[in-house]
Amino acid sequence: MKKILTLAALLFLPAFLQAQDMYQINQDVNMSRQFIDIPAIILILYLVLMFILTILKSILDNRLKSQMIEKGVTDKVAEQFLQPTKTDSKGVALKWFLILMGIGVGLMIVDATLPIGIHSIAIMSFSLGLSFLGYFYFIKKSDQ
Repeated sequence: MKKILTLAALLFLPAFLQAQDMYQINQDVNMSRQFIDIPAIILILYLVLMFILTILKSILDNRLKSQMIEKGVTDKVAEQFLQPTKTDSKGVALKWFLILMGIGVGLMIVDATLPIGIHSIAIMSFSLGLSFLGYFYFIKKSDQ
């Protein structure tokens, strides 16, 4: 009896392991969890790492400035290092506008071409790529 139960368990185990959780988008479309979970994990990891890098950068900048003051560096060199960095807020705002616009356009196209599948990922990739291409041309034009 033990052999039959063990054999039955081994035969049905692959079927149980292949079971996947599905998100139901609408009545006709089910999407695998991995299409939601993996990008969410990557986004959260990106945000956490950027936070850690920002904190480390500010700590190391503060340490550098305090050591420069202690060593008695000349005024001109200290001024160059101690000046706050100027960020191009117009360029940053335009970059995020183009990225979010590309995501929005991609999502509208995906919604128009249901059911959701691998072609949806391709549509989103192309729309984001075009957004970055537009930003590249803006940067190239503004440098001239």
